[in-house]
Amino acid sequence: MKLETQNPETFRGVLHKIIYQNDENGYLIGLLKVQPQAGLNTGGATISIVGYMLQPREGDSYSVTGRWTTHAKYGKQFQFEQYEIHAPTTLHGIEEYLASGLIRGIGPAFASRIVRKFGAKTLQILEKTPERLLEVEGVGRKKLGTITEAASSLRAMQDVLAFLKSYDIGTSHAIKIFKAYGKGAIGVVQNNPYHLMQDISGIGFQIADAIAQKVGVERESLFRLEAGIRFVLDEACRAAGHCYLLQEELVRRAADLLAVDEAKIERAADSSIHNNVLVEENDRLFPFPLHEAEKKSVRKLEQLLRKGVKPFSSEKLSLSLAHIERCHNIAFDVKQRDAILHAVQQPVTILTGGPGTGKTLCVNGIIELADELGIRYLLCAPTGRAAKRLAELSHREAKTIPRLLEYEPQSGLFRRDAESPLDCNFLIVDEMSMVDIQLFAALLEAVKPESQLVMVGDVDQLPSVGPGQVLRDLIESKKIPTVRLNTIFRQSEQSSIILNSHRLNEGAMPEFGHDFRLIEEREQEEIQKKVVALCSTILPQNFRYDAFDDIQVLSPMHQSLSGVRELNKALQHALNGHAKVCWQGSERKFLLGDKVMQTKNNYDKDVFNGDIGRVSGVDKEDGLLLVNFYGRTVDYDFEHLDELTLAYAMTIHKSQGNEFKAVIVPLSTAHYIMLQRNLVYTAVTRAREQLILVGEMKALAIAIRNDDVRERNTMLRQRLVEMV
Repeated sequence: MKLETQNPETFRGVLHKIIYQNDENGYLIGLLKVQPQAGLNTGGATISIVGYMLQPREGDSYSVTGRWTTHAKYGKQFQFEQYEIHAPTTLHGIEEYLASGLIRGIGPAFASRIVRKFGAKTLQILEKTPERLLEVEGVGRKKLGTITEAASSLRAMQDVLAFLKSYDIGTSHAIKIFKAYGKGAIGVVQNNPYHLMQDISGIGFQIADAIAQKVGVERESLFRLEAGIRFVLDEACRAAGHCYLLQEELVRRAADLLAVDEAKIERAADSSIHNNVLVEENDRLFPFPLHEAEKKSVRKLEQLLRKGVKPFSSEKLSLSLAHIERCHNIAFDVKQRDAILHAVQQPVTILTGGPGTGKTLCVNGIIELADELGIRYLLCAPTGRAAKRLAELSHREAKTIPRLLEYEPQSGLFRRDAESPLDCNFLIVDEMSMVDIQLFAALLEAVKPESQLVMVGDVDQLPSVGPGQVLRDLIESKKIPTVRLNTIFRQSEQSSIILNSHRLNEGAMPEFGHDFRLIEEREQEEIQKKVVALCSTILPQNFRYDAFDDIQVLSPMHQSLSGVRELNKALQHALNGHAKVCWQGSERKFLLGDKVMQTKNNYDKDVFNGDIGRVSGVDKEDGLLLVNFYGRTVDYDFEHLDELTLAYAMTIHKSQGNEFKAVIVPLSTAHYIMLQRNLVYTAVTRAREQLILVGEMKALAIAIRNDDVRERNTMLRQRLVEMV
């Protein structure tokens, strides 16, 4: 977009038409019919305006201040940075204003009666003496209360927006702040604007800090220093999966961010420790919840391990296993047999192994043996997709961990805990590599002391998206009995995918075959074109795969032409471009039938980070987008669509717990920073029938050579080692 004028101009007029409106952030494209103004000859003209406006309505009068720009596609536009709403002055205008639905309780018929009664003084009476509405036919005390409350909320909204604008807070952020806090927004911004970081999507430390400077917060204010420290630590936990930072590193990073002397940062850190926001342990600084999660996990594991081995007779176990093998026409090998017997006898067991080694067979064997022995068990996994897969493979009910723990939206806590434990004597948790430390601690708390626990997962996959590396720490502590399966079944030997996943894990180049291929392309644009062709025509035509359900693109990173963001745009256009638009923002849109993914845990909706669904409809009247997740419809109001993203392509990390018939992986040296062995290994193990790499052999070789697992700062392993 090219700037046409340097000096701001102001136009007053009526919003003639809304061309596009984004309820999520207030972005507006509209036509303003300009009123005659002194010194200007634009009276009666209609100009195209773009900017951010809360609840715009056609027919309302506005003043907009901004600059002329020229858009490459849409031509000349007036980009406004500020706006003001003007109350109507004519009787017809006042009646339309009240009838618009702006004030709850006043509809068209009632608006007409009010204006007939009070005429030009209507708006003044509404603002200063609303009790006079009792003079209007049909208005009682209850109706008056509804109208008065709505009118008060409207005034509060206008006051808050005016206050925020007075500190040069952009309209898009001002709208989000008002929606989060209502009329309390002024107090939040005046007292501690750093609260915005926690509560407002899109406002990070930099924006909150800029607002703080405008409202007069001192650069060395304790509010600012503590917020900067917490931001640095939270980013390390969120982006790198750490549970702590060394104090020296945290202080240095925070001092660089805040441009403040390190001694002052140290004093602010001490204050955060004193207030239980941070926990200090041998020069390590933890967020309080993560420190508690590690300590609680170790205490509970110690309690579970203390009770010892279950006293089943060897003869009974052998007879039961033999009966299971006869009934299901299977034969467990020695390692699998040991794993199954170990699981039903030991208080805590970890079962790990790569693809094709029989983890699923073992889990089913454990379940069947538990049935034979009359043990009451429950099955769970971290995400909806993983739980659904566990249920399909075991032919038993399986729940997500949060659903199993019965999340309570009102309190933000789980109903199942030490006081109200899970009703089972045996708990099996699948896809343990995906479980972060806080979810693990919550799950352990709900396990009865006399219960047994079996944890199943592939420790060589990527660690959880959230903080910690629970499965790896448990195994490497050598305190938790672990069975590692490493023999590939005969039926798996026909799969190049399974054989190559083990080769990759051992640092060897794959051997390409009918179901494991590399299509060599060097240029990013050509990689993208080939990926789109594979998804839209080649694989559906040659293998009869459904482009939405059977094929998944997994990219190492978000950016670049072969990254997740650009691939999603291209694939949406190719696979679903003619579908009805259900919602459209300034940067993205959702179409009917789009493949989408949840990007964060939402316990209220019972959908979790990595769950995949399809857009099934839209309710524009109530502002809801409808998404089907595994046969269940979940609604999202337009203000919370930041939890959803397109999922034609996703990062490899987000794919954990999922399996697809065909997986396509773009690999380029442009992804250099993300090329790691366990990343490619995780991508390969997501494929059941076809694995296609598109890109450079050199990039694959780089990834396989790079076996440097990015260490996460955790103390779980050490705490377990020191456990009595």
